[in-house]
Amino acid sequence: MTLTAPRPLTAPPAPAGRAATRSPWLIGLLGAAALVSGCGGGGGGSSAPPPAPTPKGPLTVSVDPVVAGTNLSLRITLAAGATGPVDIPYATVATGTVTGDATGGDRCNSVGVDYITATGAIATVPAGASSVTVPITTCTNTSFEPNERLDITTTLEGRTTTNRVQIINNFAGGLNDTGITQCLNTANALVACSATDIAGQDGAAGRDTSTLTNDAADGRAGFSFTAAGGGACVQDQVTGFFWDTASATANTLAAAQALVNAANAAARCGRTDWRLPTPTELASLVDAGVTTGARIDPKVGTTAAVPAWTGTAYAGDTSANWVVDFSAGAVAFESAINPLGKTFATRLVAGTAAADADCDNATTPRYTDHGNGTVSDTRTGLMWMQCVDGLSGAACGTGTATTHASFSAALSRATAVNADAAGAGKTYNDWRVPNRNELASLVNWRCNSPAIQRSRFPGTPNASVWTSSPATVAGLVWYVDFTDGNVGLSGSAGSRVLRLVRAGQ
Repeated sequence: MTLTAPRPLTAPPAPAGRAATRSPWLIGLLGAAALVSGCGGGGGGSSAPPPAPTPKGPLTVSVDPVVAGTNLSLRITLAAGATGPVDIPYATVATGTVTGDATGGDRCNSVGVDYITATGAIATVPAGASSVTVPITTCTNTSFEPNERLDITTTLEGRTTTNRVQIINNFAGGLNDTGITQCLNTANALVACSATDIAGQDGAAGRDTSTLTNDAADGRAGFSFTAAGGGACVQDQVTGFFWDTASATANTLAAAQALVNAANAAARCGRTDWRLPTPTELASLVDAGVTTGARIDPKVGTTAAVPAWTGTAYAGDTSANWVVDFSAGAVAFESAINPLGKTFATRLVAGTAAADADCDNATTPRYTDHGNGTVSDTRTGLMWMQCVDGLSGAACGTGTATTHASFSAALSRATAVNADAAGAGKTYNDWRVPNRNELASLVNWRCNSPAIQRSRFPGTPNASVWTSSPATVAGLVWYVDFTDGNVGLSGSAGSRVLRLVRAGQ
């Protein structure tokens, strides 16, 4: 059998001398081809385009605060109706290496590393799923550090989302929270902080606002105490200090010191390092959110609502000593011999006291001067404006200290500074008004007029300074007076100066 090549499908040639035209044979062939190509297209009409795919984004990304040493859970959710499979790049982003910023690394045993760096990582949403959760490792603190922040980015369809998360310190040190959980509004009423019209208050931040640090089983509103010495003592899990649960009456400083001697002689709770606390230490026990009775957590032991002695003399008159009044929470000084016969008590502490530097010492390891108008405190993990608001320059000698006429005006000033991060904010946009414990931590009890480390905080005026802490009585706010260091209450209207703080919460 002979095989011949198929004949090409071409039209017969046109007669010579005539223009080529489509013959009926070719027209019929083209029509048949068109009919075949349009088959199933609804009677020969053009086919509809395929439906557009459901957009995967924008993403919803969430991540909760975490205690150092526990994995962060990064939760990524696709747009409504969208499902995987889809790969989503994510990465940790270093926010810096100064106070309040976490530092990444490739392993947790490296010095200063707070989390394991994720670079070029991919989170895969499986087929049919709408979300995925990926872990990011954080490192356990091996010494006291401030609470620190970490940025995480996720990218999809050209959109990048940045989430900032807090890594909470889990090593004893730093400051207790204040116990304050309510906020003032502009009508001077105490309300839930979610309902106030004055942002930036104490009750909206701190240990009491997170379930990670506010467990009622060990203390109220962020306080955390555990029994020690067979129950006759407690340890403060935040500061690390040990406290005697007994609060005996001692109407003079000498009587209080005799109780210290007796506790050491008896090795109370197995310890022989009992002493009278500093004002900062004793004030750390004040629960300023309590409305009746002694302002202290009952887990510390029974406490009389009277002033308790500290072991610190008043720098302006060494015949007087500082006391903390547990009836209201104020810090003031009283005559050591008590000529008016007032009732005083004690609360003994054990543990090494932090020493204050000389008032004008040019070098102090506690404070780091960053040379840009900010100072970090290694003891508390806080960063401070070196000058009070209104002053500037290396010696805070330029300008005039601004007096803010109300609580709300002081808090609003923090918002204004953050809006000018490149200028007034010193490159930061998270400044806030400090709470009463934070601000009082700057008091140097060895100093007077002003009662602060003057080499690190020059130009500090002898003036009352605003805190973000309202009292449990409507219309009253806590202040710290740096003329001598007293901590007290006054109205929400009044002329006080302001020093802003950042990080640590």
